[in-house]
Amino acid sequence: MDIFSFNYRDPIFGVILLVAIVVIVSFFSYSWGFFKTREEESSVNKFLTKFHQYAGFTEYKEIIRKKELPIESSVLMALTFEKGGEYQKAIEIYQAILQGAKDKIIRKDILTLLGKTYYKAGFLERSREILLTALKIFPRNEDALTYLIVIYDNLREYDKALEVLETLEAFGVDVKEKKLYFKTLAVLNDKNFSEAKKLKKLHAIGLDNRIVQRKLFEFAKMHNLPLTYEQLRNFDFDNIIDLLWETPHDRLDRKLVEENPLLAEIYTAKGEVKLAEQSDHFILNILIKLAEANDESADISFDYTCKNCKNTFPLYFYRCPQCQHIGSALIGTKLTKRAYEKDSLV
Repeated sequence: MDIFSFNYRDPIFGVILLVAIVVIVSFFSYSWGFFKTREEESSVNKFLTKFHQYAGFTEYKEIIRKKELPIESSVLMALTFEKGGEYQKAIEIYQAILQGAKDKIIRKDILTLLGKTYYKAGFLERSREILLTALKIFPRNEDALTYLIVIYDNLREYDKALEVLETLEAFGVDVKEKKLYFKTLAVLNDKNFSEAKKLKKLHAIGLDNRIVQRKLFEFAKMHNLPLTYEQLRNFDFDNIIDLLWETPHDRLDRKLVEENPLLAEIYTAKGEVKLAEQSDHFILNILIKLAEANDESADISFDYTCKNCKNTFPLYFYRCPQCQHIGSALIGTKLTKRAYEKDSLV
């Protein structure tokens, strides 16, 4: 029987112990992986049960569920419906794909697409829950995180948007400008602050940022609040030229208008002062020459182009309606014929 007895110093004992440890670790690792996989499948199944819609596209959905149609073709079909504004059909296709999908990456990608579709359809709360489900499966999902920020922006939950930005920052994404944007919105929408305190807090956030500058100028203009020479002297006035065009020069410090070449050109072009003889800005230069001739037949109109996706919009945006980029608006100017003369009752 001694053949079955091992001394703890025997090398064979060490080998047996090492093998036993490896087996135990492998067992627990496999068990944990199996548990996580079942948990993810359960999470997706619960979601599908919760958000299941009316029965439609029965044959197509059955084909998709049975994987008789490639996933790429199914996604292309859903995107086609989505582009045409038929969001419900796109949603049902994504749900059918999810029911047959087992791969973790595919489930994550389809859930993200589904969340974005619900967002475009206007169901913000539902979109948020779907994107959170996608992030539960795969936390490092920058696309889902980006749309989650957009949703929190729409819901005015700026603190939560800042929390998501912290996550993106941990992934190495540059979110400095976005954080300033949401901090600015949080201040302006805080009902506990007076108007004067909001201006003070915006100043503390940093007036060297173009978004903060424009928000501060808009807020002061809306509430008829004075802005000092010190507050405005380092502004990027190109970034608010459209706001300035609708703001009388006497709302600004006279010294600032005289010292800043662009302000002098804008208000000379408007015919309110005579401080500039010409401008490097083509349209302002034309309006200055017309003002010298007492001709008020022309005006400026503005449009706004996203420097990221190149789409143009008639209204200013802080976040592009198309690609969701923040701070990407470029202001364009056009010479137009004035619709009516000044002081006219028409």
